[in-house]
This record gives sequence, C-alpha cells and structure tokens, in this order.
Amino acid sequence: MIRFVRKFQTSHIFPVIIALLCAGAVAQAETAPDIKPALAKDGFDEEEMRLAKAIHKRILDYQGIKKKTNNGKEEELIAFQDPLASGAKIDMLPVKGGEFTWRGEEKDDILKVSLSPFWMSKHEITWEAYEPFMLSPIPRQKDGQPLDFMRAQIKNDIEFIARPTPPYHPMTFGMKRDGHPALSMTQHAANKYCQWVSFQTGHFYRLPTEAEWEFACRAGSDTNSSWGADAQKAGEYAWFGGDASTHYNVPGQKKPNSLGFHDMHGNVLEWTLDQYVPNRREYFAKGEVHNPWVKATKPYPHVTKGGHWQQSLQEISAAARHQSTPIWKVADPQRPRSLWYHTTTPWLGLRIVRPAKIPTVEEMYHYWNSGVEADE
Repeated sequence: MIRFVRKFQTSHIFPVIIALLCAGAVAQAETAPDIKPALAKDGFDEEEMRLAKAIHKRILDYQGIKKKTNNGKEEELIAFQDPLASGAKIDMLPVKGGEFTWRGEEKDDILKVSLSPFWMSKHEITWEAYEPFMLSPIPRQKDGQPLDFMRAQIKNDIEFIARPTPPYHPMTFGMKRDGHPALSMTQHAANKYCQWVSFQTGHFYRLPTEAEWEFACRAGSDTNSSWGADAQKAGEYAWFGGDASTHYNVPGQKKPNSLGFHDMHGNVLEWTLDQYVPNRREYFAKGEVHNPWVKATKPYPHVTKGGHWQQSLQEISAAARHQSTPIWKVADPQRPRSLWYHTTTPWLGLRIVRPAKIPTVEEMYHYWNSGVEADE
C-alpha cells in the first residue's frame, strides 16, 4: 500500500514541478524594460518608501477584490472611468501595446520600440480633476510636506503625500477655468498628482513615457500625425496656429484619433517621464528597446509632447520633442524657486497612464520621486 501511494504521488508531483519550472522560465524570458540609468534598489527616503508600500498594498488589495467579484478573472483591457473624491472623473482608454519606429531629430536616431499594454486618459487632466490636489486643505512646507506640528493630527495617509504650496497667482493666467486643462505644474507636481490619484482610486497611475505618449498619439499611423499625411485635415483634430489673443480650449471638441484620444496634437503641451537626450539610439546603445524610459538625472530638460494651441503644425507633430527649461520659472520671485509651479507656461498640462501590469513597490517609488525636482 505504501509503495502504491509513493508511486501515485510521484506521478502527480513531477508534472506539477515541470509546470512550475516552465512557468518560471516564461517569467524569466519576459523582456526586461529598457530603463537608464538603472533604478536604485536602496537609499530610499524612508517616508516616501512607507507611502509607496501603503499605496502598493491598497492597489493589490483592490485588484484582489475586483478579481473575486469577477469570478476570478483578470481585469480586461477596456475603457473605464475612475471617479475621484471631489466628484471629478477621469476617462481612461486602453492601448494594447505593440511596436513602432521611433525617429528623432538626428538622422541616425531611429529605434524599434515595443510597448506593453496600458491605459491613458482620454483627455488632458482638467482643473476639476487637478485643483483639489493643488489646493491642499492643510498648510504645507515648501517641499509639500505637512507642517511638523500638524503631523500627529493627520489620520489619513493621503495627506502625507507631498502636495503644492498655494500658488502665487491664478494658474489659469486670466483664461477660463471650468472644463479646461490644468496648467503650469512642474513635472514633480505632475508626478505627485499621479501618486495622489493612485491612493484615491486603487489604480496605479504615473506620467506616460515619451514612447508611450507618441505611440498613443500616432494610433497606428506611420506619419507624424494621427490623421495621416493630409495637412488640410489638421484643423479637424487639433488646436494650433493661434496668436496672442487666443487661449486654450475645453478638451474633446476636436475629432479623436483612431484610439479615441482627443487633443494629442495642440491645445496644451503634455508632460512625459523622460529626461531629454538628443539621440535616443545612441543613449540606449542599441536599435531595439522595450518599454524605454530615460530616467531623470537632473532638473532640466525633460520632454514634453504634443505642442500647444499657438504653435505651428510642425511643432504639434507626434514626433516633435519640446524641452523644459529654467526660463519657465523666470518670473518666480522665490529663492529657491518653487518645486510646484512654472510662471511663464500658460500652455503646459498633463495626461496620465495606468500600465496593465502593476509595478513593484520600488518601481512605484521611482515613478513618483525623481530625486531631481529642485532647480540647480
């Protein structure tokens, strides 16, 4: 009897072991993302890592609840709407991922890029979705942390996420507010906004990488615009070419691209995660990259994409790269200058991304904390 049991167990254990080994091999074979410089694995700010761990747990717990209520099925890559505590909602559209040819300003800067699936916000983030983050209900130090004497009174971790100090002039720059894109935040502020939204919703959010943004903008087109090569159609899809008397517009009034995204060309510039490098192929030192990210190592320049309503058709193309610069803070009277606001950019906004794969705690930390947010 014992001999039979041992034989029975062995015959069932080996297939299980083989299956586990194969699964491990598949996981190891998954293409690693091309991130330079490599993400640090230690030396983290203690409080920021504590928050990253807390938010990571919230996200995993929420995913577990959704899976249980969906009969154990994984979440589908379909459009959805994420509500915020303020009542604002963010519409998210799926991007299945894939490949495209990435061409830069220099002739030899040509890369084959592959991207994993993600969601991206259908429109630029509006004031309704951003202002509750910008206008903190409690006073903040210049780095966005609560004042020391108030920390013991705070009961909800969301208030420990760094948030902007009060703006020193209306951030609409005298233009209309309701329904319009939020403006003039720094990349650091945009990163922290993503962290704040992640805590609220139970979904991980970050800024798009330059490659993700361009892939979503092109929407399968091999031209520099999502509508194709016919320049006469540009006005149907984009706000551009305006003079000094014009202003930004409510998102969604122009036609969307084939993936459903509005205003990827024109209206307002949009932040990406990437540091600007002149030649990306030279930087990565190879011709094919997967989920590339040029991680910031200095405050300037970072890449913004899409152009704005006063720029030319060429400047709002999918491939056009616009560099952030210290001049964007030239009117800031503070010394050191604000971590949160630009003072001469009434045409700079953001759009957010949710990758289909939930990142690790360490990766979340790096997405939300560049470490180079202060001006040099």
